[in-house]
Amino acid sequence: MKSDPESCPVRRLFSWLFSLEPMEKCESDPFKKLINSSRTTVRCRFNASTRLKRLSSYSFFTTTFLSLGLIFIPLVQNSDVQLHFMPKVLNMMQIFLAVAVIVYSVVNGTARYDIRSIQLNECGDKLKDLIRNLREEQKNNSSAIENLKEYHEKYNDILSESENHTRLDFLMTSLEMVDDYKITGLFKVLYHVKVFFWYAIPFILPSIMMFSEILFILDMLAITNVTPCYLGGDPNPKPNLVCTLCTQ
Repeated sequence: MKSDPESCPVRRLFSWLFSLEPMEKCESDPFKKLINSSRTTVRCRFNASTRLKRLSSYSFFTTTFLSLGLIFIPLVQNSDVQLHFMPKVLNMMQIFLAVAVIVYSVVNGTARYDIRSIQLNECGDKLKDLIRNLREEQKNNSSAIENLKEYHEKYNDILSESENHTRLDFLMTSLEMVDDYKITGLFKVLYHVKVFFWYAIPFILPSIMMFSEILFILDMLAITNVTPCYLGGDPNPKPNLVCTLCTQ
């Protein structure tokens, strides 16, 4: 009696590890196929909307943080606190922060994260209404096929009202919809790594800018001593009065 090749544990493990089975669930019924496609697009649109909303919030936070540093440096410079950078270096940093805030604000305003996020979210809501109508229409088998073309046109019209989602949004959706997309083993790990890095890329530059500002201010107050030797500061600064009191 021959054993089924699919029942072999080694074959199943090999198939799971390299995700050899079809990743997307096949559907022959045209109505169900349109419903599944709409469900996937809805999730992609919502993921894209959430991603842009987070970018908008982080951009606003970055601009606010850089602006606070631009205000804090001249205030401390005019106080009696001993600073460990020359006035020219402090003025240079203020000019850099001012230009950075202006450029960053213009770029974020041009990107229109808020408006794009709202449009994608509205597109997802309209697709959800279309899916409900499709499911109601599917119950009436006599007219379902006749109206399929009309629903395809409505589907395309809704998609044209907003920008398309990105590859990143689709990867996130395929990992979330486990009943529709079967991704296993090494491919699932690879997809998660791709999603993590692609999602993090837009946040790297603003994070570096904020970290650099914090480091500069800490070095300016002699709390740390990382950049003075590169920016003409005192390589061996004495702690400020505040730091001396804190260590006692």
